[in-house]
Amino acid sequence: MEEALMARILFITSRLPFPPREGHQLRSWHLLKALAQRHEVTLLSLMRGDDEAGGIMEMRRHLAGVETFPIATEHSRIALGWALLRSVLGHAPYVTTKYASSALHSRIRQLAPGMDAVHFDMLPLMRNADAVPPGIPVIYNAHNVEHVLLSTRARMDGSRWIRYFLQGQLPRLLGFERRACHRADLVLACSEVDAEALRQVAPDARVAVVPNGVDLEANRPPSAATPATRPGQLVFVGQMGWFPNRDGVEWFLAEVFPRILAARPQTEFVLVGKAEGLQVPAAVATQVTLAGFVPDLRPFVEAASAYVVPLRAGSGTRLKVLEAMALGKPIVTTSIGSEGIALRDGESALYADDADSFAAASIRLLDSPLLAQRLGAAARACAEQHYGWEAVGQHLLDCYQQVLRTERGTTPAGTVSMAVGT
Repeated sequence: MEEALMARILFITSRLPFPPREGHQLRSWHLLKALAQRHEVTLLSLMRGDDEAGGIMEMRRHLAGVETFPIATEHSRIALGWALLRSVLGHAPYVTTKYASSALHSRIRQLAPGMDAVHFDMLPLMRNADAVPPGIPVIYNAHNVEHVLLSTRARMDGSRWIRYFLQGQLPRLLGFERRACHRADLVLACSEVDAEALRQVAPDARVAVVPNGVDLEANRPPSAATPATRPGQLVFVGQMGWFPNRDGVEWFLAEVFPRILAARPQTEFVLVGKAEGLQVPAAVATQVTLAGFVPDLRPFVEAASAYVVPLRAGSGTRLKVLEAMALGKPIVTTSIGSEGIALRDGESALYADDADSFAAASIRLLDSPLLAQRLGAAARACAEQHYGWEAVGQHLLDCYQQVLRTERGTTPAGTVSMAVGT
């Protein structure tokens, strides 16, 4: 058996990955831990205003080093306006100018020559790839296919002015995403659907699927001794600051939930996650609970009769759906809501893409505990078979081994420009 290589890896994130509260933090943290099992990993992270500095102590237990950098646009309206102006007047997408940090770029330039690989954990961070010297592999972790997300929002956002702005951003973002995929020695996609979309953007890119995962031990179905779930309760987990979540919940409350209430007036809907900006229609408000951010979502999911995923936009795979699967919860989802996840309609979940069928599927689960139990058990089995973080982490390590062992071609890294000034 070929001996595994020990490598020094520089890992760059757009926010502190621990404690992991949002989907991309979960993915980042578990990939970090997997790499640190075999390699010496140093983390450079931008730090959002709501990130917890206390998490740095836990990260240092696993990593060779942790350094943080403020996001200028979060602390200064001038910096925010300048980032927006540079995008409007220049060629760079706003998402890259928003996360610009000269301090981070300089530190990458200092550390990268002593590394065996550099991992950029979201698309905006690839603007710093020019700081990596030729000959050192660059790995780009694509949490989403970003131009697909932007294109969907440019069609669906309720504000005409926002749609106009986003439509202008789309060619900039698509071009940047193409260059990022070409620049990387390896692109990590969350699903085969995303991988195919990225190959269409950059046909010559090397793309591997490293799926999202779930902690199967921490997320287990309740034991037989656990009290029964609250009948007539539906739950969704997700923060409303992310457009696909907000759009999906707004559609559910406006179009789907009234249909459910017409047939089952006592049904409750519980939204777990930050709900700033969400307007709950008055017609359903008495049956809606906004739980806000909670330190442990499991009791809320376990208490519900079913987990609903009413998303109409998005990319990547939804980690909260994987958690619901691991908890053995029956799921009603749109095709997009569980895209890239190996659920099967009628076997491990119910799929519905319009308001009538989504309401009907939800009512089926409310009315049939045996169906709900069967679907929940199948969902848990699917999570065990495909999505345990231990197996995902091993696959990530295998992908890294291939990159670290591969002789680089004659075209030097950096031929595709990702300069910091773009």
